[in-house]
Amino acid sequence: MCVFLFLFFFFSGCNRELLVNVDFPGTDITSLYSPDADHCQQLCTDHPSCLFFTFIRADWTRDDRHFYCYLKNTASGQPNVRTQLLGVTSGFSLKPCSPEPQRCLSQVYQKLDFFGQDYRTLFTADYEECQRACTQDPACRFFTFVNENYALEKIR
Repeated sequence: MCVFLFLFFFFSGCNRELLVNVDFPGTDITSLYSPDADHCQQLCTDHPSCLFFTFIRADWTRDDRHFYCYLKNTASGQPNVRTQLLGVTSGFSLKPCSPEPQRCLSQVYQKLDFFGQDYRTLFTADYEECQRACTQDPACRFFTFVNENYALEKIR
């Protein structure tokens, strides 16, 4: 089964650096689910107001939040504060890197689902077909492919 997931989504130069264990606290525009910091950076780049972000990784231990991407904005275009914080990665929008073509994130993540973000379900033979269907749907940003090994029998 293939489940589509939907996400809603000045500068001084192009900054591609990802800052591991650095937080940009506050100034959140919104938060979205994201599988990794690269995807979070792309979400920030795609969002019209996002200038930088902080991503909560799988190794975060302070609470049960994982895979959250916090999109951020300030009038100055830079984070007000930078702090050291284990389990997060921060970075900047790639908007200033234009006219570079939009990146395609084709990474497939095993055993990862963003519960509750489903907007369409269909049956496909394999994850590659599910990925093609998602690619052809303008609203689809990522997908979950459920196979015969999925824990909930009624969803398999």
